[in-house]
Order: sequence, then C-alpha cells, then structure tokens
Amino acid sequence: MKIAKYIPAAALALVLAGCQSEDDFISSDYANDPMAVHIRAGIEALQTRVNTTGTGNAWDENDQISVTNTSPEAITGKDKAVYKYNGGTWEPEGTDYIVWSDDVENTFEAYYPVVEGKTDSYTQFELPADQSSNTPGAANYIGRADYMTAAASQSKSDALNLTFKHHLAKVTVKISGYGNQYATQKPVFQAPTFTVPTTKTPVSGKTLTVAGNGTTVTGLFSEDTSEEAKHSFTAVLLPGKYAADDTFVQLNMEGGTSLIVKANEQLTNGLVSGKAYTFNVTVGKNGATINSVTVGDWGTDDWTESGTADAALSFSIQTSTDGLTTDSEGYILAD
Repeated sequence: MKIAKYIPAAALALVLAGCQSEDDFISSDYANDPMAVHIRAGIEALQTRVNTTGTGNAWDENDQISVTNTSPEAITGKDKAVYKYNGGTWEPEGTDYIVWSDDVENTFEAYYPVVEGKTDSYTQFELPADQSSNTPGAANYIGRADYMTAAASQSKSDALNLTFKHHLAKVTVKISGYGNQYATQKPVFQAPTFTVPTTKTPVSGKTLTVAGNGTTVTGLFSEDTSEEAKHSFTAVLLPGKYAADDTFVQLNMEGGTSLIVKANEQLTNGLVSGKAYTFNVTVGKNGATINSVTVGDWGTDDWTESGTADAALSFSIQTSTDGLTTDSEGYILAD
C-alpha cells in the first residue's frame, strides 16, 4: 500500500484562496479531484434492498455503505470511506473519500449497512435482535438487518460500479384470512417473536452472529387497517435449519397471549441465503392453517410485502384445539 501526501489541486487552490467555508472546501475537494472514486451501487440480478417508502428504489435516503480500496497500490488515508445515499447519488459522509490508484486494476470491497457503534465489516455481521420498526434511521429499523456486500475489480473510470448481494433470509408470515369466529371482531396483534434457526448454514467468507448471542428476534408487525385485517409479520434471519419441533414464530397478541407456529418441512429443509419466504396463514378461533409457502429472491416491494415467488408448497394443520398441546406461552399451532 502506498503512503503519500495526497493534496488534490482543487483543494490546494481553495487553501490559497482562503475565502471558502469548511463545507465548501470539502465539497470542492471531492467534486474536483480527478482521482476521487464516485460510486454507482445496485443490487444483484432482480433483487433490491426492499425499502419502506413503497417507491421500489433500491436504497433509502441516507443509507450508508463502507467502501475500501484493497489494492496493494491503494493510498493510505485515501483507501477507505463511508458513502451516503443522498438524492439518488452516493456522496462521502464527512471529509474522507477514496481515490483510484492510477494505471493499475483496483480492487474494492463494500458492505451495507453502516451503523454507528457497530463493528460490522465485509467479512462479519451481527444481526440486530430488535427489527420492529419500519422507520429509516430508527435504532430498531428492520433495514439495518439487511446485510449485503459487494466486491469489484476495476481500472480508473468515471465511477466505481458495485453490485450488492443479500446474505441473509427475509421471512414474512401473512394472515390471508380468518375463520367465521372472527366475523365481527379480529384479534389485536403486536410485534412478533421469531426464533433464529437452530443450525446455522455457513455463508462463504462471512461470520454471522446474533446480537447478545440471542436465539430470538423481535420482528416487524405491519398492520392492515382495513376490515380484512390481513396483517403481516416480518424479520430478517440468519440462513439455517430448524429442528422438527422448534418454534418458528410467536404471533403475539394484546393481553399476553401468543399463537405459536412450529417449524414445518420448508423450515427443517432450511432458510437459504438471499431468499425471501412468505408463509400464508388462516387464523381460526383456537388454531390456524398455513395455506402455502412461497419462496423467491428478495423482490422490489417494501418490508410489508413478500418476495417474488418462484416455488410454492402447501400443507395444512388442524383448526381446533382438539389434540393440541399447550406450553407456558400459548397453543402450539403447527408442526
């Protein structure tokens, strides 16, 4: 790695002029530096980083990515920076930005999300245990669980092209209907509790953990305010497999009651890195039926919707309490 005193001509001119503000200096430095790396960032294939605004864009305003020039010729002090998504473009967050190494093939690594106080990187990520908000910028924003990385090899050009890839699995439990018992009044739900897969599936080159070494994640409850009350419950989980008797999710209701859904064949086969799963559920008075499961790549919708389905399977469970067992948290609804 090169160590050099790096002063772009534009920056030197501003110093000599002595009349610009610090913000003007930073902006002109990056904008006028011919060696500055400008970013174009997209998502692999048909996938997007599903956002909460419903616009279908790949990124939320103020999203941040960390980019590193890993080339042996990279210039120390100009080899790593955080970029923020602002008005459709990526700009340096603060004074630091990276530069090209001229006349060589540059190699880069990048990861999303960048969260203050966390030590995530291109090779490791800690899954947030609280994903119950759909508000960008909130500490428990579900988007902060969407770990993605990108790698590129490119000679100096007008922009660095980065293609990000999802490494985790998005799961959504969606109520598709209710039994006749709920014709006049629907149950009132809260944020769900998802269980992390018992056996983790390794993702090549990545170390994936859960905050606090936890075994559960508080997911996002997306309320359907219409009379149909077809709510959905979403979380981002580590890839992996469940045991046959594992609890997949608790659908928590006001008053402390929970409906427990056990792992099914799809879940014992495992959640796959980069895939989105939607479990469609019909709720009865004392039980539920999982009507179908769709599996696909993460789609272009927001956090309250499912991914693009490319495969489906169906199974049923009983809809009464006959023969059901209970535990301290509620009825066990599905096996």
